[in-house]
Amino acid sequence: MTWAPNPTVTIDGIDFTGESLWNVSVSFGRTTVWEQSRAGYATINILNANNQDFGFDMNHSVVITVQNSAGTPITLFTGKISNVSNSVQSAGSNAVVAIQTISALSTFAQMARKVIGDSNWPKEFDDERMTRIFDDAGVTIDSVDTPPVYEFTARSANPSDAYSLASLYATQAFGYIYETTTGSVGFANESRRFLAVGASGYLNIPTNYILYNGLNSQKTLSDIMNSIILSYKANAQKTASDAVSIVDYSLVAGSVTTELETGTDAQTQADRYITLRAYPRTSLSSFTIQLDSTIVTSVDLDQLLTISMDTAIEITDLPLAVKNTTYFGFVEGWSFSFNNVQMSLTFDSSDVAYSVTPTRWQDVDPTLTWDGVDPAVTWDTFDDFY
Repeated sequence: MTWAPNPTVTIDGIDFTGESLWNVSVSFGRTTVWEQSRAGYATINILNANNQDFGFDMNHSVVITVQNSAGTPITLFTGKISNVSNSVQSAGSNAVVAIQTISALSTFAQMARKVIGDSNWPKEFDDERMTRIFDDAGVTIDSVDTPPVYEFTARSANPSDAYSLASLYATQAFGYIYETTTGSVGFANESRRFLAVGASGYLNIPTNYILYNGLNSQKTLSDIMNSIILSYKANAQKTASDAVSIVDYSLVAGSVTTELETGTDAQTQADRYITLRAYPRTSLSSFTIQLDSTIVTSVDLDQLLTISMDTAIEITDLPLAVKNTTYFGFVEGWSFSFNNVQMSLTFDSSDVAYSVTPTRWQDVDPTLTWDGVDPAVTWDTFDDFY
């Protein structure tokens, strides 16, 4: 299909679309599955050809949109100015031409400047703890997953910034925090991605969409943890390990400190770490799609414009040197780069097995028989069907 992004840029409520030079970039998310999302950010170059004072200032609102295949505006970024850099490009007797580069950050940056936690917090489940943090930070909540999975012990008063506390407890709950493109924030617990795949399946990305120049995959020892000591309430400890992984890759031990309340939760989480991390997986660490390419369908375009950290992707027929089987993964972070007529999307992703616990024999319904198994199922794809 033929498509152009037709973007708009609004700063402090004023339309600067005509002044933008359109090497605009927008980024959200994280690089790897083992970290929390950073504040989303945007960079815009404004052409000041008439020696005007546009009055850009810190914390002025920034909203960036593009159109989808039907011409409907899609918000890609909502944030506030964090930096203005001004540079004279040319000067003469009749005019001075300057470029003003606007940097803007999304809601997590505001949370990082808000100090909370100066009172005691009670023992509470992960959904209550995350809601408390977001409420105290004064941000708009998109969603906090329920029912809860883990229970946290009581916390003594100890002031800290809201972003650090949100990241800390999201990690201890084996979940992640995220921002939406409209400026709200949310918490996804450890079940979110499993449920998302079950509800929506995988977004199939044809390999001819992908720009092979710069396509990267990675399998690394740093992803492995085959023995763990996990601390919880009152410095009690639980352990877990994988003997086969230790034989195959040698001992790769780790320690994790949590504020989990119960030994049951602590053992469950220690076991989950080993289940997910005992064996290395190949993740597509970076690849780019040219969204304005005529081979990208309108359906795929609209889905790619609204990707999130819940988006599961499937790619077949990759170069064998990059991935020798069909790739199933989750989007971890993404960047849009565009001008008025062209737009590209660059992904960071991780293998699905780092987020969704693989099915074990004891997890399979004992009433399931061979006659009841979809003939398309293979050993590698059982989790995609059941």
